[in-house]
Amino acid sequence: MGVDKIKINIGNLNREIVAPESWNDLELRTLMLFYNTLFTANEGANGLMSFTTVKLISMAQHLLGMDTGMLAQWEADCLAQSSEHGDVVFLHELRAVVHACVGGLFDIEHNDETGHTAYAPKLNLTRNPWPHFTHTQKTQLKGVQPKTTWLYAPADGLENVTIYELAFTFTLFEQYLQSKDDAVANRLIAALYRPSRSETREERDAAWFGDRRMPLRKYESTLDSRAEQVATMPTLTRRVLLFWFASCRQQIINRYPKVFSRADGGESGTNYGWGGVLLAMAGGPAGLDAIADQHHGNGLTWLSMKEDERRETEKAMKRKR
Repeated sequence: MGVDKIKINIGNLNREIVAPESWNDLELRTLMLFYNTLFTANEGANGLMSFTTVKLISMAQHLLGMDTGMLAQWEADCLAQSSEHGDVVFLHELRAVVHACVGGLFDIEHNDETGHTAYAPKLNLTRNPWPHFTHTQKTQLKGVQPKTTWLYAPADGLENVTIYELAFTFTLFEQYLQSKDDAVANRLIAALYRPSRSETREERDAAWFGDRRMPLRKYESTLDSRAEQVATMPTLTRRVLLFWFASCRQQIINRYPKVFSRADGGESGTNYGWGGVLLAMAGGPAGLDAIADQHHGNGLTWLSMKEDERRETEKAMKRKR
């Protein structure tokens, strides 16, 4: 995708920016500002408010560094050029600039018949805004120092999660989308953010083997206490993290369309959820240890191959009829 530059000349004031190609391009303060503008505090990762073009104009103004005075001058210049159609020209130019500014952040669909334009946020925030957190556990005991724990996130795009972790977190996210229960969301974030393993020379030399976090599998009993810690985080932070996870999940779904299109169809085995998928890959409970800690890409590639085999078998059976 090429770099999209936007130039604005209003009187003797000039502005030029490179439009963000995705939510990844926003620095943290702007990301938080935009997300807070668009989403209500009590909605889920995809729960968009009923927002108006005014909010999109506000976002474009922020990106362009344009205050309300510049906006008013822009409109006045259009009216000066054409007193009869100046307002239409201004709105047309404004719409074009707004769409250019936020096109990397929203899918924009215009219905020519109704004249209505629909905006949906793109799930493309795959860069984690917070690679780690600290949590300080306070104590009422005299002379006892508060205990600070570092919690680490998975890599951008969930690139280092295992097939077991993928199944575990995808299941929680799907439960959250249905229930909108903050307790489920907190548990999901607690499954993603985990303490570091003990630091050793071997771990350092191997760059933590790609993931410094303690395992999730066999340590599920530690989730409840971390979920309580997550619950103390600012609501906006937790919402942005859910948006990040939803974006990473969508990226993985797009990468393996055969696996997830079949799952959406519910044609075979999907009633058993991700637990059933793991058992199918493992060939039964006895084989779980052999596959659970492998990279999720191995498991999803295997499922994609099995789907190809299924389709070929169906074609062969049809040819025999």
